[in-house]
Amino acid sequence: MTLPTTEDRDPLAIGLSNRSDKEVLSLLLERQMEALKAVGPALPQIVNAAKALQETAQNGNKIGYSGAGSAGLTALSDCLELPGTFGFPADRMRMLYAGGVENLLHLAGAHEDDIALGIQDFDQSGLGDGDILIGVSASGTTPYTLGTFQAAAKAGTETIAIVNNPDTPLAKQSNYPVLLNTPVEIIAGSTRMGAASAQKAALNMLSTLVALRLGHAVRGHMVNLVADNEKLRSRAQRMLQDLTGCTEETAANALSQANGRVKIAAVMIREDVSVDKAEDILNRYDGNLRALL
Repeated sequence: MTLPTTEDRDPLAIGLSNRSDKEVLSLLLERQMEALKAVGPALPQIVNAAKALQETAQNGNKIGYSGAGSAGLTALSDCLELPGTFGFPADRMRMLYAGGVENLLHLAGAHEDDIALGIQDFDQSGLGDGDILIGVSASGTTPYTLGTFQAAAKAGTETIAIVNNPDTPLAKQSNYPVLLNTPVEIIAGSTRMGAASAQKAALNMLSTLVALRLGHAVRGHMVNLVADNEKLRSRAQRMLQDLTGCTEETAANALSQANGRVKIAAVMIREDVSVDKAEDILNRYDGNLRALL
């Protein structure tokens, strides 16, 4: 039987235990770097996926992620990070993980074989027409993730598939397939290594491009974050000083009045207006601070 690339064995893995620590680590690093190179040929596919994701976000619809095992963890990381980094509304984010929260500590593998569980989790997620679901699967054959895509197709939910093997069922079922054709793993089947590194890079690029187009990233700053701790408050103050040329004190005061919302504070300072007026002005630009600046 022909094995998927992610399950094949790297010839350089033979005799690996006889090599020095530095040699082993150098080979692991080399393979990680080769895996990341697989993202380059997928750039046109990522662009198409980003346009679909941007449209979903602009329309106020929901964004979902699905996956199992290490691929699911990569998806989960992106899902959890977007609200804090770029201000994607947390109440419009969904995570469909094989086995649910209870499976995060021990990652029991049986859940990923349950296509019916994927269908069930999707049906309970609240995702539907106009929403989008991002499925991550190195093999591209994970039954759980396939189940979520089957249910998505029936519900009118568009799908983005991120896979590491060509000609896979998940990619074929998706509206926007992204193939990261990574080389074999130095430990056969250990897709938390090279395949996951490429997945993480692709997801980071996808969401960052969308955030940039939505005006959530301006002049290299994460302007859509909400500063709710000391580190973020300091970062937000520096952003405001850079964007408006104001003093540290002015930035701190505006940020306090705006309840930590950087974009609102920036408009307050720039236009010398109240919080309510700043909200009205920003709404005219669909929340895009770049257009206003």
